[in-house]
Amino acid sequence: MWAAHVADVGAAPSICVVAQRNRRRAAGAGGPAGAAGRRRRGDSHVPRPCLPFIRAEKHPIFAYEDLGTTMKTKMLRALVGYAGECAIAVLGLGCAQIFGFDKDYQVDGGAYGGGGAGGGDGGSAAEGGGAITGSGAGGAATSSGSGGAATGGGAAGAGGGDPCKVFEAMPGEVLDLSLIDDMEDQDLSIPTGDGASPRAGLWFKDNDLSPEGIHEPENELDLMSTVDPPRGDSLVAVHTSANDGFRDWGAGVAFFLDNDDFYDASKYRGITFWARAGESSTKRMKVMFVDRQTRHTGGICDLEADGCYDHFHQYVVLADDWKRFKLPAACLKQAGFGDQFDAPAMDQLWGFYFFFDPGQAFDVWIDDVAFYR
Repeated sequence: MWAAHVADVGAAPSICVVAQRNRRRAAGAGGPAGAAGRRRRGDSHVPRPCLPFIRAEKHPIFAYEDLGTTMKTKMLRALVGYAGECAIAVLGLGCAQIFGFDKDYQVDGGAYGGGGAGGGDGGSAAEGGGAITGSGAGGAATSSGSGGAATGGGAAGAGGGDPCKVFEAMPGEVLDLSLIDDMEDQDLSIPTGDGASPRAGLWFKDNDLSPEGIHEPENELDLMSTVDPPRGDSLVAVHTSANDGFRDWGAGVAFFLDNDDFYDASKYRGITFWARAGESSTKRMKVMFVDRQTRHTGGICDLEADGCYDHFHQYVVLADDWKRFKLPAACLKQAGFGDQFDAPAMDQLWGFYFFFDPGQAFDVWIDDVAFYR
């Protein structure tokens, strides 16, 4: 959301209103060596002053009909002087303020819709922003998408940011979750889950086996690491790191859901998870939904014609502190190098990859992974 703050230089009403208004890269792994019995190559991989409007019936300068000539002259001189001072003030503002170039734009809550476009008769509301009417400034939309009311009579914005641009969950957002793993048991196994669709999977690390690459921890059993300091009640998370030596399709961590078979996740809209990166780490992480259509064992993509491994994915941007991410399946895309499909097959989902592009050194923590309905 973009919020426009315009300097209020004068308090007098105004008769002047200023209108405002791959090379394909997608590090994708095919899956763990242990799960399929082989390693594979993946994706390469923003003084309102004009002349004051002075009403004759309210301003004493115009009430001089019964005065003498001298007084009239004095009063007229005063009027001329007043107007001259105002004109100087206008000129002193410079083009920037008069034409609205002095607005201070600041980002609040990510790349949502900009503020509404303005005009003397009121501008139309931009995506997520409030419209401007007369001299009122357009109301800013909140991060949840509702438009704010405009000052001076501006209409509220239509609201709604693009959920496929910002993948951070809103603070305090309540989601209907089905936990995949909170890591607190400190083992690599995925809990069986809830309901009639039990899960049976494992966490593992994966990389392109570049000889210069160093991927930690050396022992996969050490992927589950103590969070220090704890993140609320969370004491354990997946932790992995690597140097920039993986140059083919990259490196990262992953888990599968149903013993290397395909899992029905069609009742869920996507996944949510917490993550953070080390201070010197690459912050751009690729999250891949691996389904039957794009996995080489699914029997759908053409492995011989290099049609596999083009998994549905999106990138998230990590920070040094913990962030909660929400990734809708409807926002996923393919890189374009393999066989293309309309949407991920959520009813035949193999697992998830948290990956980094080739040549990217990383240090990442992942916690509390869950489906959301």
